[in-house]
Amino acid sequence: MQRIAYLLPLGLTSGLLVGLIVGGLVLNLILGRDPNATGIFVLIAEFPGFARLTSVPWVLPWQIVGASTVLFTIAAVALTFRQQLTEYGQAKFQAKAEMKANGLLQPLGAGMVFGKLGAPSKSAPYVSATFQKFPHCLVVAPTRAGKGVGYVIPNTLLFNGSIVVLDVKGEIFEATSRRRQAEGDAVYRFSPFDFEHPTHRYNPLERVARIENLEQRYTELAKISDYFLTVSDKGTAGDFLTEGRELFVAAGLLAIERGKPTIGEISRILFGRGATQEVYGEHAEEVKHPNAAQTFRKFAGYSDRTLSSHASVLGGAGMTLWNNPAVDRATSGNDFSFADLRKRPMSIYVVVNADDIRTLSPLVRLFFGELIATMRSTLPDPKSEPWPVMVMLDEFDQLGPMPIVEQALKQLAGHGARVSIITQSIPGLDNIYGENVRLSLESAAGMKLYLAANDKKTAGEISDALGKTTKLSVSDSVSRDRDFMQRRSVSRRMEERPLLTPDEVRRLNPDQAILIPERQNPLLVHRIVYFQDPTFKSLFAAQAGPLPYPSKDGATLRALAARVEELERQAGQKVAVDFVRAEKPGSAAALSKPKLAAELMAVEKPLFEQNGQPSEPSSPPDSTGSGASLAAFRPDQIIAVARMHRFTKKVQEMGA
Repeated sequence: MQRIAYLLPLGLTSGLLVGLIVGGLVLNLILGRDPNATGIFVLIAEFPGFARLTSVPWVLPWQIVGASTVLFTIAAVALTFRQQLTEYGQAKFQAKAEMKANGLLQPLGAGMVFGKLGAPSKSAPYVSATFQKFPHCLVVAPTRAGKGVGYVIPNTLLFNGSIVVLDVKGEIFEATSRRRQAEGDAVYRFSPFDFEHPTHRYNPLERVARIENLEQRYTELAKISDYFLTVSDKGTAGDFLTEGRELFVAAGLLAIERGKPTIGEISRILFGRGATQEVYGEHAEEVKHPNAAQTFRKFAGYSDRTLSSHASVLGGAGMTLWNNPAVDRATSGNDFSFADLRKRPMSIYVVVNADDIRTLSPLVRLFFGELIATMRSTLPDPKSEPWPVMVMLDEFDQLGPMPIVEQALKQLAGHGARVSIITQSIPGLDNIYGENVRLSLESAAGMKLYLAANDKKTAGEISDALGKTTKLSVSDSVSRDRDFMQRRSVSRRMEERPLLTPDEVRRLNPDQAILIPERQNPLLVHRIVYFQDPTFKSLFAAQAGPLPYPSKDGATLRALAARVEELERQAGQKVAVDFVRAEKPGSAAALSKPKLAAELMAVEKPLFEQNGQPSEPSSPPDSTGSGASLAAFRPDQIIAVARMHRFTKKVQEMGA
């Protein structure tokens, strides 16, 4: 009924209009008049009345009107009763006009750039949307698919604000850091496992140590433990980890009270002398925070076997990483603050080799967990915090669970953060988070970019996300009857099919990418290759000067300060290190300088002589408060410790 109610009036109206136009032309032809002078509806304008409709010259034109109306009406009725073909989905790729109408062809710099409408080496419009429309993006791209050259590097070169990038292999730092420094950014390179270059330092506990409210300090330490301490087994190990986090917080409070707020110090408190009742009992007596003392007393009541199990789970959850001196050193201080990211332009590159991602994943989780928590904690002040922050989380599926990302992603846009989550495959995300959380991440991202899907599940997910379309299927068959006469039959039907099948997704041209914006039709675009693209190639080539690696002088000063601290710690434990006694029994005990002290003196002596410092102190200070530990040293060693104290003071004055 709906079909006839629509088509019948349409047929009547169309037939009448066509008949009036054609009949008017015939009337003008009979009368020898110019049609332009009378208009197309002359039959209505010069209507002679019903009595004269059967006379010349009106009869033929009005017969044409009647015939046209009848024919069009019959055609409409025929269409009404014709077999209706079923129509399925209407998914399609956006054309250029639709992209423009949807705000996806913005100028470079207005937002993230996702691809272009031409080959990588050709000048063509870029597919880009404002941050207000699409602040976040989920990028799914396997290894060597071009996510770095096609997405991370172009956006890092363009972004006007602060950036924090997880830089696998250091390629992003090498390709973009000089431009960002030239644009006025303070550039930092956090690379704990780069032994060829110095690293800037990151210490999450330094911020916590400045908090005066003890309850807030306890809460912040608990949050830090949640960011990076994880276990894959949710059974017994998960139960042990719950208590283990309490132990981490207690040790963190003790480390702060000792004036050594680092995770390395927490590791030494928990594991340095073994996880035993006696050790935890001593910690309970030492710590002043009542909750920390209570925690240590609780653990001191456990058997050594139970304590060993707790220590094993806590170490496997991430704390073992701080046994590595490189990690301990890289987290011994702070060279930058997340709180400054919205106040001034900064570029922070977290450089990790692909082979080290699994090893360093606890530290990376902690780093980005605290970053996101800092961004989410306050709304930016438009006057004092005008800069947006772009966060690039590469190899997201290799880092282990980061619940704070899924929880905070939808809120971060209002806090000035733009997050790109980059993963190798859909199964990789499902293995870590499960399908439901992965779907939540996709929804929160808004924009999804797929490059060169090469596994079955990812291709299937992309095909499903693209939607279904309707295809007309025509079958032609020929048969012969008993008289050997050919009979041909043609049947038509509408079929539902994916816009792209999983196989078609896998066989896409490597230069093509699929974009799926939220609540819009998908896009089939070309990916960017920054060193082929005319615009980005010129931006890259304009960079000049050396790469902005951290200063080696600053790293040397920090290393010396760390060694001084280590010697003082050993002195505080009344341990005289590396003393070598004479070989002959009964002979005078010829003691040599401790190796650590001798090494420090060798480096420090020229520094102090250049600054006019006296070579010998008049009275060496007491490093422990009692002088008992220094009594074990000979005069040369006492002098060395005194010089180290002066050096420590000098380093502190220099702000290193």
